[in-house]
Amino acid sequence: MIIVKKVGKNIFFRKYIWVLLILIICLHLYLLKHLVFFPYPELFIYPYLTNQGLLPYKQIFDQHFPGLMFFPINLGTLGMNTPIDARYWQFGIIVFTHIMLYVSAKKINRSEKWALFVNLIYFIWQPYLEGYVLWIDVFVVPILLLAFYLLTKKSLFLSGLFLGVALLFKQVTIPLIGLVFLYLFFTSEGVKNIISFLFGLFIPVVALVFWVLKLGIWKEFIFWTVTFNLTTFAQMGRKYPGISDLMKLIPVYGLSIVLISYILFIKKEKKPNFILVVLFFISTLAFAYARFDFVHLQPSLVFALLILTYLIKKLVHRKKYLIAGIYVLVSILITSSRYQSLTGSNVLFFGDFEKQVSFKVAELTTPKDVIFAMGTFPHIYQQTNTLPPGSLFVFQFPWFMYEAENKILSAIISNPPKVIVRDKNITISGIKVTTFMPNINSYIDQNYNVSAYSDSTEILLPK
Repeated sequence: MIIVKKVGKNIFFRKYIWVLLILIICLHLYLLKHLVFFPYPELFIYPYLTNQGLLPYKQIFDQHFPGLMFFPINLGTLGMNTPIDARYWQFGIIVFTHIMLYVSAKKINRSEKWALFVNLIYFIWQPYLEGYVLWIDVFVVPILLLAFYLLTKKSLFLSGLFLGVALLFKQVTIPLIGLVFLYLFFTSEGVKNIISFLFGLFIPVVALVFWVLKLGIWKEFIFWTVTFNLTTFAQMGRKYPGISDLMKLIPVYGLSIVLISYILFIKKEKKPNFILVVLFFISTLAFAYARFDFVHLQPSLVFALLILTYLIKKLVHRKKYLIAGIYVLVSILITSSRYQSLTGSNVLFFGDFEKQVSFKVAELTTPKDVIFAMGTFPHIYQQTNTLPPGSLFVFQFPWFMYEAENKILSAIISNPPKVIVRDKNITISGIKVTTFMPNINSYIDQNYNVSAYSDSTEILLPK
């Protein structure tokens, strides 16, 4: 009789598993919809300038791999031109991530219940770690999950292919690729599997090299994505976590690391899928190494939660459901106050202020006119359908301007902006914009007059 009841419950659960998964996804989207939204300006301005004919790395100075920002097929050509478009992309990424997280967890745990549990705690924790932010790391998450799942299915060519695609977004995928290669090297019988993996990996890499050579930007590409990151940015742009940041990570990351250490070194767990998820988790922590922000932990979060679920199921035995329930309740208590503070409908960098300034600049210009933005929102070019001086653009961070200020100043002199928008009070990493852009600021003072003023933002016209 007990067996019949248990079978009946399992059949009922399996019948409605996708309904429950869809419910969790809908709750996740509902939560994000009611939190502030921060789509990074780079995701708008870089595709816009690329589509206006500016060459990445030669005219658009940036340290990231091209991803969906600089290739001919980019976020702009794919229709992401407004915050509303960005919100749809965010929701699509979340849905795809949930699906891949479910199938990956089911593969590891051999259980639909525990696969659903992973999705539940992902819904609870993802917005907490700046999941309301849309940045490159968020795009990479479902790609890495797909590569991981294909690796567990022994689809090595496709796994290598998607790891290569992830590399096109962020070069910090390299440590993960290296560890996966070493894992295959020491566990595969023969070289056929390794060759299959490398062949898939090389397709995106070769495409990237071909694109760089075709545009004739090899020297600039290497400087900004390699040399600059290892020198100027490493010296000036690093950001380390504070004690409070680390404390916030303990319920997920601290617990994961402790349990990994226990099961690997004391229990001596050697199951391939568990080893793989640990490799993915450790490697994706590199995304937050150069400049720590919670959003950079998004790629590692899914693997941390896969590990937590696997270990709760494996280590607790009889009381595993009780422990899982307690973990969910504690997680809700920890995250709920954070979500209350983030509740709102505003979109950062796309508010009324940005609209007012863009409207004023649009009144003073015509499409494709040259303007210059100093210390203010950089995507004003996209918002006003204008171009930067000399078709040169760089984000005005101290580490970028250390390398590019003279070039930008020369462009302003040779191709004078019709309008300049300036906020002299902006500080970045504790440094005032007029401090790390002194020559540009002096030139503007000498050659432009203030025409309009909004808050601390000036709109200047030539004298």
